[in-house]
Amino acid sequence: MKPDTKIDRILKDAASGRPITKSEATLLLGISENSLESSLLRATATAVNRQRFSNSGLLLGQIGVDMAPCDGDCAFCFFARSHTSIQANILSSDEIVVRCERFARGGAQGVFLMTMHRFGFEWFRDLCAELRRRVPPQLEILSNVGDISSAQLRELRDAGVTGAYHVCRIREGIDSRMTPAERRATIERILESGLSWYNMCEPLGPEHTHEELADQIWLGVDLQCTQHGVMQRFPVPGSPLYHYGQVSLSRLGQVVAVVTLATIGKENVKSIAVNVSNLVGLFSGANAFFPEAGEPDDQATQTETVKSNEGFTTALWRQGNEITTADCRAMMMAAGFSNLMDTDGVPNKPLQAKAYRHN
Repeated sequence: MKPDTKIDRILKDAASGRPITKSEATLLLGISENSLESSLLRATATAVNRQRFSNSGLLLGQIGVDMAPCDGDCAFCFFARSHTSIQANILSSDEIVVRCERFARGGAQGVFLMTMHRFGFEWFRDLCAELRRRVPPQLEILSNVGDISSAQLRELRDAGVTGAYHVCRIREGIDSRMTPAERRATIERILESGLSWYNMCEPLGPEHTHEELADQIWLGVDLQCTQHGVMQRFPVPGSPLYHYGQVSLSRLGQVVAVVTLATIGKENVKSIAVNVSNLVGLFSGANAFFPEAGEPDDQATQTETVKSNEGFTTALWRQGNEITTADCRAMMMAAGFSNLMDTDGVPNKPLQAKAYRHN
């Protein structure tokens, strides 16, 4: 069996350092996820990124600090007001500090603080400032909040925030109450404010067309994102999109590989992420994970059960155990990665199974 000649040429060119074009990305997104070509695509992306990032991986934690029925009402979201059963809850700053310390001990370089689309800005700004004073200095504070103004972004920057996750998502304005224009405007304000912009192709579902995915991916190609990547959508019972189900890990890896090859030569892109953390993603070009919990207190316990009254992570709507920093390092070591790196893509410590100690 021989690979398709056109696809083989595209992959050989990419392996030689030429980024794929948008039309080539659409073609690669359209091949069968279980085909020889798809396997070659993922292998090519892996080789490219191992060389690009010196065989190093990045860990960025996430903490849901504020949860409530959300007015964003996205058709794919666990917190959408029209179909959620969640009750409002805010994590205490003391609890957030403890979690941040555990992320730092597990090798995470930063922590995303997540809120609903609408949230108390002054409370969040003051929380970020307090955390900057109290958490390990090497741990970056990153935001994942709704659409906010340039002035508010500058306030977050002055409070110690170094980057922000914000996405113009697939079918924005169709599966959400936000508009693509609103989301893109916030992204442009993030960049103008001097914050690093973290981006992904998400929330990836089985119904999305190759053209839709290429369009969404290319926003991160055209603008100056610090991180690109892919996140799969989890079917939320009772949500309008539940019946579509979930993409396979091989399909997720295929899209990760396309993102990887589309960003070749983009010096602003410092890592390629996959969510949820999985080995297939690491063998498809990804080198960044989002652990949902920091280092376990008991090294014999590698997972923790999420509790709905103590903040949130992706594990809440997966109805599973939180993926810890120890879990993530174990997967990276199993995939043959040799180092952890900082958010600038520079290797800074060897991968190891045990927790890290900071002075």
